[in-house]
Amino acid sequence: MTYDVVVLIEREMSEGDARRVAALHARQEEPVNYHLLVSSHPTEGIGGPLALLGSSFADVAGLAPGTVPARTATATALADPQFDLASVIEHSSRRLRGLNDCRVNVSITHGEILLALKTLVRSTNSQEVVVVAWPETAARFLCSNWPANARRQLNIPRIRVLEHAD
Repeated sequence: MTYDVVVLIEREMSEGDARRVAALHARQEEPVNYHLLVSSHPTEGIGGPLALLGSSFADVAGLAPGTVPARTATATALADPQFDLASVIEHSSRRLRGLNDCRVNVSITHGEILLALKTLVRSTNSQEVVVVAWPETAARFLCSNWPANARRQLNIPRIRVLEHAD
């Protein structure tokens, strides 16, 4: 038996992100299988974890339509799936796999993220969803009661939102 976890990421996972996700399951008795879900459209309403709120990145982040948030030095160093999907997949899965020798499967969605997330949770029998989000996104998730709403919609016992770590 395995413990399956869907990890939804907006951008490439840093070493810190991978360590925090792996630490959540370090005491898990069963082997852990991670299922990375990456959207090829992280800033659009049809993609990215923000679509679970029924909004685009700009709506949730409080930005005017058509504007892009300022990038920090860390964000610049990490790959953005909209521009370099291959690097996001390669680096994120390698970092996560390297911490506890777990299986890491990758799924990409080019469309509606909620449907992709529901399908992946169902097809893998995942018991948990972990969302690794940028600070402004994570704050909006937590202030909006998003985890509880998403848990009901996805019919899953546990959803965690982690703020991106350097």
